[in-house]
Amino acid sequence: MTMTDRTHRTTTRAGTGNRLTYDDDLFMRSRRVLGIGVVNQTVWRFDRPIHPDRLDRLRTALAGGPLGRAVKRSTVPGARDRWVAAPQARPVHLEQRALPPGEVLAWADERAEVDLDPEQAPAWELSTAATTDGGAVLSLLTSHVVCDGGAHVAALTAAASGTDIGRLPVDHDHVTLRDDLGDALGQLGSAVRGTVAAARAARARAETSTAQTSGQAPAGPRRTGDDAPYRPATVVVDCDAEQWEQAARRHGGTSNTLLVAITVEVLLAAGRVAPDRPVRVALPVSLRGDRDLRSNATSGVSIDVDTTAVDGVGRVPDLATIRSRCRREFSALADGSRSDALAPLRPLVQMLPDRAVGLLARSMTAPLCLCSNLGDLPAEFAAPVGVTATSVLMRSVTQGVTPAMMRRTRGGLNAWWSRHGSTVTFAVLGVDPDHFGSNDELGRRVHEVCRRWDIDVRSW
Repeated sequence: MTMTDRTHRTTTRAGTGNRLTYDDDLFMRSRRVLGIGVVNQTVWRFDRPIHPDRLDRLRTALAGGPLGRAVKRSTVPGARDRWVAAPQARPVHLEQRALPPGEVLAWADERAEVDLDPEQAPAWELSTAATTDGGAVLSLLTSHVVCDGGAHVAALTAAASGTDIGRLPVDHDHVTLRDDLGDALGQLGSAVRGTVAAARAARARAETSTAQTSGQAPAGPRRTGDDAPYRPATVVVDCDAEQWEQAARRHGGTSNTLLVAITVEVLLAAGRVAPDRPVRVALPVSLRGDRDLRSNATSGVSIDVDTTAVDGVGRVPDLATIRSRCRREFSALADGSRSDALAPLRPLVQMLPDRAVGLLARSMTAPLCLCSNLGDLPAEFAAPVGVTATSVLMRSVTQGVTPAMMRRTRGGLNAWWSRHGSTVTFAVLGVDPDHFGSNDELGRRVHEVCRRWDIDVRSW
């Protein structure tokens, strides 16, 4: 997730400052209406055991920070739900057996399936296990309703460093029926204005791109098991940070543009997209400012990435062009000149009843390619229990999905990149069950593409 500098001050008027935003509500409805929960997970690997006292202090600090919130339903149709205090903490999940190092990712996948209910709280969990090589592993799982990647990092960093960054909701906030009625009326006015603005924008907008997107049905045969329980293919690799940077510089790019190029080439290698046509790539952008207590403060941009065939192999030929297109889109987002056709409709969508949201969701698609650059992780984040991790995985996981659901949304690949110290961690999630059917299959593609760019990667 690319970061931009923004300042956001949260109001504390009753019924206003503690209301769920559109993005909060989007993740809440996904879980409540569709049965699909989205969680954020960080997994730390250590070369030594974790001291129990350090772990207990971290758990206590997290409970008293911005993760200590739960969703309270509004009393009036059309009014936004709100946050209430929920400083409870689950017991730390202690794995009873030591894990072989090669089973850490499978263990992390299991912990990522834990159900976190934002209406009941706590909507986060710490888990830990010893490893058979004398080390340890730690997982922090958080509901995306409660925090996006930026809030996840901020909450953990504050807890690890003993810093008070505040929290929502404010303790003295008391919401009345009148407050909910006022919020519903305010949302109605915004919905009417937004619908008019969206209609005007639709008449003026013309789509001219020929890029491959998730709006087009993927080619190739389907595998079996449409409605069977499904864990999408996942690959996590580490590499030397300097090696990644050198590869990017040699081709006129940055660490971010190389992330985009490699992810697109994995799509090409799997046959999910065809060479000689652009590929649409979604790039999340954090809008989180200093002491920003919103649960979700993320926007995003999209760019088209050119591809070609070299000796029959799909390649991304030019990092400099990707860099230029990223810079243009990030600048347009920052200065407000970027057009977002759906933004005016957000108040209307947030007012809709669950049944209507469920009907709308049937036509929604996922990004064909999503690349989230989480950047350099804070030192405190990389050492949450007083010891610096040897490797740190950050990712989002969609719970409760089946192959049929994934085919309907037509996604391709999601990727996350982060760096701490001299190590880069690159995680890839295959959300196309037909082109990325197993961890081994996806892993071969990732290793193959990284070798082309002269990057030596080590699998988790």
